[in-house]
Amino acid sequence: MKTLLKNGISFYPPSYEVKPINILIEDDEIINVSENPMEELLPDVIVYDLKGNLIVPGFLDCHTHLAQSFGRGIYDNLHLTQWLVSMSTKFDLTEEEAYKATFLGCIEALKSGTTTVAEMATAGPHLDACIQAIADSGLRADVCVAIGDYQEGENPPPDMSTSQVLDLMRNMYEKWHGTHGGRITVRVSPVGLPACTEELMRGSRDLANELGVGIHTHCSEGETETQNAYDRFNCSEVEALERFGILGPDCQLVHDIWLTEHDKHLIADYDCSVVTCPSTNTKITDGMPPMPDLYKLGVNIAIGCDGEASSGTYDMLQEARLVSLLGKVRTMEADMFPAEKVFEMMTINGRKSIGFNTKVGEIKPGFKADLTVIQYPKPHLIDERRLMSNLIFSATGTDVLAVFVDGKPLVWQRELLHLDEEKIVADILAMMRKADHLLTK
Repeated sequence: MKTLLKNGISFYPPSYEVKPINILIEDDEIINVSENPMEELLPDVIVYDLKGNLIVPGFLDCHTHLAQSFGRGIYDNLHLTQWLVSMSTKFDLTEEEAYKATFLGCIEALKSGTTTVAEMATAGPHLDACIQAIADSGLRADVCVAIGDYQEGENPPPDMSTSQVLDLMRNMYEKWHGTHGGRITVRVSPVGLPACTEELMRGSRDLANELGVGIHTHCSEGETETQNAYDRFNCSEVEALERFGILGPDCQLVHDIWLTEHDKHLIADYDCSVVTCPSTNTKITDGMPPMPDLYKLGVNIAIGCDGEASSGTYDMLQEARLVSLLGKVRTMEADMFPAEKVFEMMTINGRKSIGFNTKVGEIKPGFKADLTVIQYPKPHLIDERRLMSNLIFSATGTDVLAVFVDGKPLVWQRELLHLDEEKIVADILAMMRKADHLLTK
């Protein structure tokens, strides 16, 4: 089946000049991109007229906890350490709640232009329900389960041994990796050094190497948690991760706030990717991430919305704006993280971070047809010569008109085509109004 997206405009790298664009898709893959019309050459094709709107690669959200959508607005005004205890002791979902909470997060992500998520799900009896919700939503996802085998602070003790959590990860890979036409992939994810033993970290690297997948882990997020890890291992978190064999080009390090200068150079030397989550880092006062330092060292930086219980949003455009603004004020360098570089963090950097063999994040032949359409013009999105800046600093997810994943239109004219959004939201609202067990900090 062939699909033509005609009469759009887009950014053409490396200059990101805005030009007309027509995109021909066959099944799930882009096969032709042209500034010139193609419709008269294609008698048997499904046509979507973009009517001058802006089309960009679908955004890659490189760190999510989608089921936390039910926790938005409950755990406000808490510092990270308190927040972690509340989430681990009180955020307890039934299987139906876990599925619908994850699904709700997927809807918000899709409607704000995200086509791929790197989801760190919670280990527990409802793990499969969460992954099934992502698959049912139509999103592309690199999923993992947050495994730990050490009691972190005042959090509950782990209920599985090291070997059991590694078996859980292996079983998840065997069940889900490559399913749903390849939209769902799996990687290994020790949740973070404060909640993991050396044995689990080394076992995670061995398992990742055996399965041929990457590693996704929290790193140096909170000052207290980072110090606790130092007290246990007599070195920084990054130094311990190097010692245990975790670091490498297939490793995503999430947050990366309380880093030493040596840590920053280690991350660069091992060609790790970092994922910054600015809304979470500011809202629960994790700290100010040193992304400009890592950027100057050539580290690949991607962006994550994290969980809505800590960030409040799955809107990648909001996150991108905040990444740039925080970088500028941290360095007092007005040219830090210009719009074009932040746009790359949401697209091509995200692809490198996730390490997809799947080609996403660019609009070119041979790449997956994962695409986002932004309404243009609007009062805050006007004049093609300044459109990239306006997209990053003025647009939000509410400006998204359409989303395609694998060439399939999932959102068109801001309406979900494959789901009854009104009914889903009404059902979830009724469920949340009965979920009094969640409404305690």
